[in-house]
Amino acid sequence: MKPDQLILLFLLLVISAFKGKAQISVYSNESIIGKLNEKTVRTACENCYYQESIALFNKKIKIKIPVSIENGKLQTERILEISEKGNNKILKFNAVSDGSSNWLYLQKKRDRIHIIRKLSYSNAVYAKEIKKKDFDYLPATEVCTRNASGVINEEISFNGLFMFVPTDCYKCPIKTDVNDCIKNGKIKYNW
Repeated sequence: MKPDQLILLFLLLVISAFKGKAQISVYSNESIIGKLNEKTVRTACENCYYQESIALFNKKIKIKIPVSIENGKLQTERILEISEKGNNKILKFNAVSDGSSNWLYLQKKRDRIHIIRKLSYSNAVYAKEIKKKDFDYLPATEVCTRNASGVINEEISFNGLFMFVPTDCYKCPIKTDVNDCIKNGKIKYNW
């Protein structure tokens, strides 16, 4: 084989190896149903997800991130961001489509990973009462937060993880920075 042919063959092998690794499998009930960002014949995708493996506190954890069908393709609904605050890790599941975000606060205690708090924020509407049975509807940010307890063993599934009751939630004017809204909690705002 000529040197040029060897180089070409090597490049083709490298490209095909990267192409195979770049395709992320999409699952439904533990079965592979396709690849992320590829076309699908499905029209609905309940409980579909892809898996991302991360290291948390030196432990490998599998995270199941929701997938939906957009324009005939399997698309991720959320992008995972990991940050730290003191001794805690925060997993932020940021929505691709609407600016909402769900945060999971984690802490290592006695060689186990514990969920200590859950937080979500999203766009909402605040009903300001002008007079009896007459309201003005104003744009708002809704924040829901709750202390939590639970242990993570090998995986985290996003679906069903962020359930809140109305008393866990409050609204801030849309002009209020999300971080200030979270920090200030349930203070009374002048709408």
